[in-house]
Amino acid sequence: MAKSKSGGTRSYLRGRIASDVYSIGRDSAGKKQQVVRSLAEQVKNPQTIAQMRGRMIMSTVMQAVSALAPIIDHSFDNVPNGQPSISEFIRRNYALIKADVAANPSESYSFGLNKYQEKGIRNGKYLLSDGKALQSSFAFPSFGDGADMTIQCRGEVLNLANLKADCLHGNNGYLTFVFILSNHKAAFVRVHFSNTADQSTAITAENLNQFITIENPMGLAITTTVAGTTITLKTDANALGSGVIFTWEDGNGGWIHSKSSIGDAADYDWSADVALPTYPEGTERFLNGGEL
Repeated sequence: MAKSKSGGTRSYLRGRIASDVYSIGRDSAGKKQQVVRSLAEQVKNPQTIAQMRGRMIMSTVMQAVSALAPIIDHSFDNVPNGQPSISEFIRRNYALIKADVAANPSESYSFGLNKYQEKGIRNGKYLLSDGKALQSSFAFPSFGDGADMTIQCRGEVLNLANLKADCLHGNNGYLTFVFILSNHKAAFVRVHFSNTADQSTAITAENLNQFITIENPMGLAITTTVAGTTITLKTDANALGSGVIFTWEDGNGGWIHSKSSIGDAADYDWSADVALPTYPEGTERFLNGGEL
C-alpha cells in the first residue's frame, strides 16, 4: 500500500468531503497543487409554467411513442427506418399537440394529455404515417364499445380484383388498422389480400378466408361478416380512436404508405387546463424570469 510522506490531511486529496470536491492540478510553472471546488448547495430549477407545458406535451408524445412503436418506426416515406422515423413522429405530433394546446386549452381539443407521471397513450388525432400511397375512402374504422373495420368494395361483385382496385389501387399491399383502446394501450390488425387466389371469384362469408388473411398480434376477438359488397371485421376492443394505414409495394422492392391519422372521437381524456396543473412548478421569482 502506498504511503504519503506528509501523511493525514496534509497530503494531496482526491474526492469529495461534504460540499467540497478535491482534485490535483498544476500551477503555471507546472508544480503540483491542490485544487478545491465547492458544490452549489441548491441547484436552480425554475420549472416555470412554460417549461411545464412543454414537459406535458413531450410526456404525452412519448407515451404515444411507447404504444405505437411497432408501426411508427417505419411509417414515414423518405425517412430512414428506426429512430429517424420515430423522431419524425415525435417532431410532427409535438407540433400538432402544441398548436392544439394553445388554441384549445379547455374545450374542442383534439388530443388528450397525460397528467404528471401518468402512463399510457391518451386518445388523440396522431399523425401515424405519411407517404406516397393514396388514402382510400373505402376502409372505415369505427369507435366505441366494439371496433368495426369495414372494407367496402365499389364494384358490383365483391372479389379480389375490385377490392385491390378500391383499397390498394391495384397494388399488392396491406391495410393496417390502428386502435387506441380504453386501457390506454394500442392494438393493430393487419389485412392482406391474396395474390394467388382467383381474382375474379366472388367473395362470400363461407370462402372469405381463402381471399384475405387477418393478422391479429394483440389477440383481439374478431368476427367477420360479408354483406353485399362489404366486409366487416368486428372486434371486442373498446376503441377510443382508430385509423387505417394503406401500404403498397412501390414496384422497386420497397414499400410506400398513406398519410394516415387517428380519426375523430368523442372522448379525448384530459384537456390542457386539467393536465397542466398536475405538473410541479418551481419558485423562480418574476424579476429572474419566473411567472406572475
